[in-house]
Amino acid sequence: MQPDSAIYRARRERVLNEMGEGVMIIATAPEVPRNRDTHYPYRHDSYFYWLTGFNEPEAVVVLVGGKDPRHVLFCREKNEEREIWDGFRYGPAAAREVFAFDEAHAFDQLDAELPKLLENQPQLATIIGREPAWDAQVMGWLNAVRAKARSGVQAPNRLVDARIWLDEMRLVKDGHELALMRRAAEISTRAHGIAMRATRPGRHEYEIEAELLCAFRSGGAEAPAYTSIVASGANACVLHYVFNNKPLHDGDLLLIDAAAEFGSYAADITRTFPVNGKFSAAQKDAYELVLAAQDAAIAAVRPGNHWNAPHEAAV
Repeated sequence: MQPDSAIYRARRERVLNEMGEGVMIIATAPEVPRNRDTHYPYRHDSYFYWLTGFNEPEAVVVLVGGKDPRHVLFCREKNEEREIWDGFRYGPAAAREVFAFDEAHAFDQLDAELPKLLENQPQLATIIGREPAWDAQVMGWLNAVRAKARSGVQAPNRLVDARIWLDEMRLVKDGHELALMRRAAEISTRAHGIAMRATRPGRHEYEIEAELLCAFRSGGAEAPAYTSIVASGANACVLHYVFNNKPLHDGDLLLIDAAAEFGSYAADITRTFPVNGKFSAAQKDAYELVLAAQDAAIAAVRPGNHWNAPHEAAV
């Protein structure tokens, strides 16, 4: 599905308006090797994706502010041999058109082009302190510009964490984001219903996890939003239990904390229910108490209330 490039272009323009003069550089996440010849499933960086809609690895977005604003993308080149192995790549020319960039360059040109983009700029904004390798690369570009000082070229004299703008903008979701979040929730809700109907004594936690994963993918989700927790009996007391390998026993409760990611937006749902389909008296009392707290929290979600009011109502 082709991205709606206007949405991402508008976000980048908002960032440039907030930042003013200077350059912002945001890289996507690196691929992570799993073993000698495979990688873990790839997940792009959320800041980068929010600005671009581009989900390939080895990519960097550069926003140049001031009187002559520019939106620049660095991405992998087209490569027929690698595409046979790994799948489709846009390449710089197509990516520039599809994703509404002013310029696009090959990823391997970063070290040659970035110092040029930083020349005589008052500030550089990027994500600082998260990835040491990225910090070192940025320092290399800055030092390459500083080395030209005797020829009258100035390097940025301010280094700013880009999250001071990006976090504030991402906090309030636009209509496009809300639609994706609702779809993630719909897929996840359906999956929980399927998992509940599949639960019975004698099955294993991993079988119920498999029902969830199947429902996520069949609903169109790219992946689970996080590692699914399917915890029966005492396992439900382990906050981040992920082994999911125990049998389900009659009389136990089963806690499922699992949800899907759709369009890079995550749902998050936790439900606890009896393995045999019937609460004991004590289990029912606990369930009703938690349900009352949830209802109280939902009732406190309304315009004008403090953001912490739902939490306080639940407590």
